[in-house]
Amino acid sequence: MAKLNREALGHYLDTDFHTKVSEAAEAQFEIIGDDIEEMSVELNSDTEQIKNILGQTKTKDNGYTPSMEADPFYADPDKKLYPKLRDIAMGRLKGDECKTLMLEVIVEDTEAANHLAWLREVMVKPNSYGGSTEGFNIPFTVSEDGDSQKGYVSAESMKTGNPTFTEGAIPGVGG
Repeated sequence: MAKLNREALGHYLDTDFHTKVSEAAEAQFEIIGDDIEEMSVELNSDTEQIKNILGQTKTKDNGYTPSMEADPFYADPDKKLYPKLRDIAMGRLKGDECKTLMLEVIVEDTEAANHLAWLREVMVKPNSYGGSTEGFNIPFTVSEDGDSQKGYVSAESMKTGNPTFTEGAIPGVGG
């Protein structure tokens, strides 16, 4: 099997800004990244090592605080995400007004009927706005903020541009 290309991993945000994974069926997802050359989820693992008086090293694992930088994000009135991102930045919104759902999809086999996905509750916070002569830019950070679920999306729903998330294992595949 050949290595996956970067486009095999898609990140979608709910442009209606639902705040709970239980509201996935109502979400209107839009993919992000059309102007971005590089984007990764930084896991920001939180571990600390302590050496005791016996010379043993113990590691305390506090988990992760994942975040992702979307930069650039050029203001485009045709994008469904733009008005909400504009309102968060210009209105200095905070808290639940900045929460939405993120859908992460991995397409490991382009011929498969369903693709592995995770639905996460996230916080979307613009970092700045303005930019250069290339365009009005509103780069933002996506931080996990709540529950997440593993599931899948159908290849058919991905063709619509608004994938439909289903919780659980991919039928006939497992895990």
